[in-house]
This record gives sequence, C-alpha cells and structure tokens, in this order.
Amino acid sequence: MASLVEKYFSAADFAAIEAAVRQAESATSGEIAVELASRSRNWSGERLLCALAVTFVCMVAALLATRRVDWGVYYNTTQTLLWGGVGFVLAYFGGGRVLARTARRRAAVWRRALSAFHQMVPVRGRTGVLIFVSVEEGQAAVIADRGIAAKAPPDYWGGPCGTIVAGMAKGEHAEGIIRAIAAIGEELARHFPRMDDDVNELPDRPKVDE
Repeated sequence: MASLVEKYFSAADFAAIEAAVRQAESATSGEIAVELASRSRNWSGERLLCALAVTFVCMVAALLATRRVDWGVYYNTTQTLLWGGVGFVLAYFGGGRVLARTARRRAAVWRRALSAFHQMVPVRGRTGVLIFVSVEEGQAAVIADRGIAAKAPPDYWGGPCGTIVAGMAKGEHAEGIIRAIAAIGEELARHFPRMDDDVNELPDRPKVDE
C-alpha cells in the first residue's frame, strides 16, 4: 500500500523540490533540508482506543438501564449491543475530530519536527533550516538553527510555514513547499551570502520519514 507521501508527491515533485533547494542555496552559505512524513502521530489508533472506551461505558450503562429482577436477574442484550454500537460510531467518527483538532495536530507535528531537527548534522555557522511536512495532519514546521534564528525576526518563520499549509489545503503540496524554499533562501541570502569556500553540507533531495 502506498504511503501518504507517495500518494501526494510524485517523482517529478521530488525533483522539483530538490531543484528549488539547490537554487535557493546558490546564493547563500545557509543550508535547507526538507523532510516529508506521512503522519506525526497514530491518530487512528488513538481514535480506536477512545471509541472502545466509550463503547464499554455505553454497554455498561445499557445493562444497568435494562436490568430486570423477575424470578432472577435479566438484561436486554439486544439493547446493550445496540447502544454499544451507537457509542462506538459516535466516538470514532465524531470524537475523532475533537482528538485531532488543529492545535493537537500542530503540536504533534512540531514535536516530530524537533526530533528530526536534532538528528540533523549541524552545519557551519549554525545556519541550517529544516522544513518538515506531515501529510495526514496537513501541517508543517520550519525550524532554524541558532545562527539564522539570531538574525531573522522571530515571527518570520510563520510565513513560509503558512505558505506550505495553505498549499496543502489546496492540494498543491509540492508547490507550497517550493514557494517556501524560495522565501527562506532569500532570507538566508540576506544574512549569510554565499562564500567562495561554501560546500553543500545537507542533502538537497527531500528525505522521507514514515
């Protein structure tokens, strides 16, 4: 089964993103890395556990509500199964939206991006930038190393990140990333122009992290 990255990014998209990184880095000594993930959290598993818990509560409640004492103790198993099924459906499909609300999706992607960033090899001058995109959540995170973070305005990075998220919302996954790369490249070039002895320290091709 194809991953979400494979579903939304073609070989041509990978080539276009790689070319965009190479173009952006041609004017700066900074480095840009792109990482794509299908998801940052197992939302389906979380929804299932929540739905099973609600199902259990509904079934217990139905057993107590239909309990009869008439020459013995009797329970309406049909009603119990019915309410259990209703609870499962409502919790899985309705409650899942609450569990995966935007704030939680952003937080999950940010944590995954931080983990990926800390695994990157530091570049000279600490001028590396990670663009992390998580497809299922429809969110992205842009993390700059301390060299460039000290130069660029703190609120700058929300712009490229928003460009990527807006692109995904319109089905333009690769296009949004390419526009963000171009913007970040311009910011890097402003503060860290390309030097004669500059070397390419990070891969230009997007990394896939399932």
